[in-house]
Amino acid sequence: MYVKRRQISLLNNLISGIGIIVLGLIITIGSINMYTRVVHLIVYVFLIYGLSRLVNFILNKKIIRNSQTLISIILNIFFGLFFIIFKKASLYILPILFSLYLLLQSVVKFINYSILRKINLKSRFSELFLCIFFFVFSMIFLFYPFDKINMFIMIIGIYCILLGINRIYEFIIDVLTDKFKLKIKRKLRITLPAIFEAFIPKRALKSINKYINYLTSEKEETDEIPDLCIFVHMSKYGFNQFGHTDILFEGKIYSFGNYDKSSERLLTCIGDGVLFILDKKDKYISFCITNSKKTLVEYGVRLTEREKEKIRMQLDKIMLDTIEWKPPIVLDKEAEHKDYASKLYKATKAKFYKFKTSQYKTYFVLGINCTYFADKILKNIFNDVFKLVGILSPGTYYEYLEENYKKKKSKIISKKIYTKESIGVKDA
Repeated sequence: MYVKRRQISLLNNLISGIGIIVLGLIITIGSINMYTRVVHLIVYVFLIYGLSRLVNFILNKKIIRNSQTLISIILNIFFGLFFIIFKKASLYILPILFSLYLLLQSVVKFINYSILRKINLKSRFSELFLCIFFFVFSMIFLFYPFDKINMFIMIIGIYCILLGINRIYEFIIDVLTDKFKLKIKRKLRITLPAIFEAFIPKRALKSINKYINYLTSEKEETDEIPDLCIFVHMSKYGFNQFGHTDILFEGKIYSFGNYDKSSERLLTCIGDGVLFILDKKDKYISFCITNSKKTLVEYGVRLTEREKEKIRMQLDKIMLDTIEWKPPIVLDKEAEHKDYASKLYKATKAKFYKFKTSQYKTYFVLGINCTYFADKILKNIFNDVFKLVGILSPGTYYEYLEENYKKKKSKIISKKIYTKESIGVKDA
């Protein structure tokens, strides 16, 4: 069973890689004519989809009738009709949306630059360069979308070709012997745009919930105990749906985030960086599931003694820059505290730390976040550098870990899913 699944996974990388490259070439060569047909087709899909939903809304008694559903239907019909009447406008909407995405990337890089500038790190200059780069191109596409459609199509085509090449490269790496793998290290992963990656945990959760009763181990049974575990948190509620990442090493869980509610700003996206450490794995998992309504996916990793020592050194280095921080419940035990840190402390007696001077002093959800912290600890453990530019998110990590878990000779040797239904473990 496992061999078949591995072969399917390998063939999927090869076939999808070839398919995406062909699509990229068609887009690049077909240029404006193909682009026009596709956009107009999407417009009619909007209209037909909206009208069909409206019919169901009126006639089907099982459909939930609320203002949110009705507004969604009206918007589908409105956009469909609007772009059919004003056909030229539909051609320019994608370049404009693309420019707004680039502008968002520019803002993210500027915030990262500002954070790194405060602690005088040299890496701030690369963030500033990328900030300016994204900003200039966003302005070009935003104010001159009519003249830049061909350039926009070319970018999409080239991106598809690079994505396809990356998939074929993954296939080649997987079929190579270990001897050759030691000589070749993967340095760059071409991934989906960050705006899509952000929702990977939410999409994955839907799949897990759908098939939870049928999940069986994809790897051969092993009694080997992992040396390190990586947790990816998933939820369908509120901000938690973007996911969270933390690690378990030598009996202790390390989790970085914005846990000081009083320091939150920019709609909770920025705040003081806080690290908590606890040695009660079962209580922590139970807390995450019951308090935050999460599902946790745990990936077990095999490490060499040298790799373990590197992680110990990395953690020691991080801890040298910390100072203990006490959550509100410790300072005032009589009052009722609803903040996450206080609830976690009450349930697990976790220890909290803030940072004095390092890059972790300020937390930023789209920059120095939980996944960034975990990735720095695991530096040099995996061969891949996840991304050249962009946002490192829990979605990126989940996709990478899931992909590598399915490989025959991987450092990731186990996978477990913790759910509300069991408050226990189901082998994936």
